[in-house]
Amino acid sequence: MLFDYNYRIIQKIENAHNGIIFDISLKDDNNFATCSQDKSIKTWRKSLNDKYLIDKVLNNIHDNDIHKIEYLKNDTIISGSKDMKIKIWNLINNEYKCTLVLNNNIPIYSLLYSPKENILISAGTLFTRIWDTSNLINPLISQIDVVCHGKNALQKLDDNRVVFGGRFEIKIISIKEKQVSKKIKSAFLVWAICVIENKQLFICGGVSNDLEIFSSINYENLGLIKNCHNGNLRGISLLNNGKIITGSEDKKTKIWKIII
Repeated sequence: MLFDYNYRIIQKIENAHNGIIFDISLKDDNNFATCSQDKSIKTWRKSLNDKYLIDKVLNNIHDNDIHKIEYLKNDTIISGSKDMKIKIWNLINNEYKCTLVLNNNIPIYSLLYSPKENILISAGTLFTRIWDTSNLINPLISQIDVVCHGKNALQKLDDNRVVFGGRFEIKIISIKEKQVSKKIKSAFLVWAICVIENKQLFICGGVSNDLEIFSSINYENLGLIKNCHNGNLRGISLLNNGKIITGSEDKKTKIWKIII
């Protein structure tokens, strides 16, 4: 279901995929893409009557579940799958073609693209890798002993810092140094992180009913928002009005205004 900024349902899309939808990536206000357990990616475009319709369908493009997708530049899409592959898709003659395949050696749970540095970060259950997207011959730059447990637990703090959610621990990675620069204790296994840049903080959710808030300046724990849901938190996203939206295993979404 899609909501407007007054949080009214504006569109309900039935049977968008034939399996679990693992991720959604926004290109802009008029376009987004979805990926699924059904091994497909679908792109969606807003029509003249303000309804989102299927634009393009990429079927059976991986050998297993597609866990994560991201728009890179223009219409380029990158996908990460349980089949241990990262694929880059370019729009050529109005059709998406795979132009690059990266073998990651472990299932991919999360991806993060940093366009300024031409850096792609892939995270899985054993390690995290950093790739140079401008180098098609030797793209792998570094491998770091960092495990990311959630599809939404890998986020940028700024042009040089990335925050990872882990098992009772959060790690900060320096993109320039290609290594862990800070470790922070967490009260639970972190599945999702939301960065609020103008408040200089980030919010974590996971195997807990609570949300945990940290300063992105000195990494101080600013406290918990208790009993946010009746189940574990799977997703947290920032809305354009500065509020956040959370999704939980209790099958509910909630809107929050963070006052710090």
